[in-house]
Amino acid sequence: MDFFLNTAATPVTQPAAADEPATRPAVLENKGAAIDSVPAALTLNNGTTVKGNASTTPDKPIRIWDPSIKDYRDVPITLIKSITAVVNWERDEPEWTFKESGSDIKIYTGKTYPARETSYVFVLSNDEKITGDVAAPIYIEGDGKTRTYVLHKRDKGEIGQKLGDLLYVKKIEFGK
Repeated sequence: MDFFLNTAATPVTQPAAADEPATRPAVLENKGAAIDSVPAALTLNNGTTVKGNASTTPDKPIRIWDPSIKDYRDVPITLIKSITAVVNWERDEPEWTFKESGSDIKIYTGKTYPARETSYVFVLSNDEKITGDVAAPIYIEGDGKTRTYVLHKRDKGEIGQKLGDLLYVKKIEFGK
């Protein structure tokens, strides 16, 4: 122990000057949606259209799984011209439950819920197309409100709900 105490280095930091505060508050910049937002028209599968400024998580691109290269592609929202959903499948799924706690035997409850799997076609500003899976929030700011929509691969509704009730983003056109 004496060895460590005798060979300890002297501190390299200096105390604050007399006229300088010991700590400084961090200055936070507003890196919100206003910086990386794009005018857009978002259309849901029921025909509802929402217009406003679209953005995603600040300082984060939209991450797309591109199966053609078997890797992710990060695309800033400002470089996207449009996003279109492609429904891979949709169906009413049966609800199953375990017969007893700890049992591996499942029984059908007689109830169903809607389920859907989608992928997305991204058209970039240079007309390049990327088709793949994504999980990303899209914020639409307009009419004094900010609405959140999520692009994701799998959708699952509530028990008893119908496929038509399970909303998803069908198309987003940027620059509108």
